[in-house]
Amino acid sequence: MTHLYRITPLEKKSIEFVIETYQLEDGKYKRGFTATFLYRWGQGFREMDNWVSDWEVNQGVNCEPGLGWGCELDDLISVWVDFDGEFTEEEQEEITAYCEGELEDEEGRCGEAWIFDGDHAWEIEIDEVVVHRPIKIDIVDADQYNVVIEENVQPKDDSTTDWPSA
Repeated sequence: MTHLYRITPLEKKSIEFVIETYQLEDGKYKRGFTATFLYRWGQGFREMDNWVSDWEVNQGVNCEPGLGWGCELDDLISVWVDFDGEFTEEEQEEITAYCEGELEDEEGRCGEAWIFDGDHAWEIEIDEVVVHRPIKIDIVDADQYNVVIEENVQPKDDSTTDWPSA
């Protein structure tokens, strides 16, 4: 039986899906954008050897979107797009429209689906779910949906905990 940490926000509007993209030119970074999708509800998961620390609770707990039985993100309430590098105003408006769901590609994709599967030259650098405090941490069974092993697990105290070796 495999266990995971499940991190759940206790307040609305406290979970984000962050996707960082990039484009290369001649093998070097050319430009990129970061799209942050803020949801009213959801959850994130962490491996047991990637425990949650006090510091992370205060900064936001990063979780892998593909881990566990899904983040179950619900009720998208806002989208921010930040650009890095040279973009025309038209490029920024088009990317923002795709991310915000105001524009769809020929397959009907927008938002996160457009970033991951759209017909474009953007590569994914990082995709993560960030859960902001206050949070609840439970240990769950990774293979059985919603089977909780232990509820209300406390984060690790940064000052007294041995950090995992790299």
